[in-house]
Amino acid sequence: MGSFTRWTSGTGIAVAAGGMLVATCPAPSMATTRLVRVPCSVTALNAAITAADTSPGLILRLAPRCVYDIQTPATAATGLPTITGDVTLLGGPGTTIRRAPAAAAFRVLDVAAGARLSLAGIAILNGSTSGLGGGIQNAGRLVLSRVTIAGNTAGSGGAIAGLAGSRTTVSRSALQQNATTGVGGGGMLNSGTAVLYATAVRYNTAPVNGGGVNTQPNGATQLIRTTVERNVSGGLGGGLSNLGNTTLSHTRVQFNRASAGGGIATGNANVLISRSIVRANIPDNCSPLNTIAGCVN
Repeated sequence: MGSFTRWTSGTGIAVAAGGMLVATCPAPSMATTRLVRVPCSVTALNAAITAADTSPGLILRLAPRCVYDIQTPATAATGLPTITGDVTLLGGPGTTIRRAPAAAAFRVLDVAAGARLSLAGIAILNGSTSGLGGGIQNAGRLVLSRVTIAGNTAGSGGAIAGLAGSRTTVSRSALQQNATTGVGGGGMLNSGTAVLYATAVRYNTAPVNGGGVNTQPNGATQLIRTTVERNVSGGLGGGLSNLGNTTLSHTRVQFNRASAGGGIATGNANVLISRSIVRANIPDNCSPLNTIAGCVN
């Protein structure tokens, strides 16, 4: 399946922000890790993921300047094999995984409960599903670093859908130009635990609530040094819609649009804004009016 290189130690980067550690790149926990180079072939990528699902310690190095163009999905609903183990995909300049433009509708990636997927240096494009997560559906653990998720469409969670019990960490990445056809979360629908660090959430759309990020009743979302801008909701919360818990630290929410709560809309009192800016949203910054401390309309 490719050449193997032994690493005697894994290296990882973590950034302390807002009192917590945020992983910014996949960090192998094993003392010895095998690096597998995956040629520019969807068939080869499918085989490599299938092997990695049952082989702890495999790190898949995808080809730079390669578009893994998925014509036929690996499962009925997902382009690549379901992630059931601990899988790491490392890209390079120009590495892209996408649903081919003329292909039938399917999401790109699916992470099963109890599994972990780490992505770095990869673009995830053009997924499409009437269900959850046009780019990635996550029921387990998802760690993204320097990843662009763009042009995906779903019933809810255009780029990412974090299901109940999931953990999602997005660092130095972009969720942009994604859309939903149902409830909301053009950029992300979160029913689990999510941290977005130094990430851009922009130009996403939803017909109902949360053009950028939609946090569901059991969800908890932290945005740290993140920008949420120019997202559009046909309902509430152009930038952010909250029914769970949402925390902003050193974050900008600006130039978003909705019917109310152009920046942030919440159905409870669980929005905390710290050293952040919420401004220039249409028709207002936050809804209900004067219910979110630190948000001035």
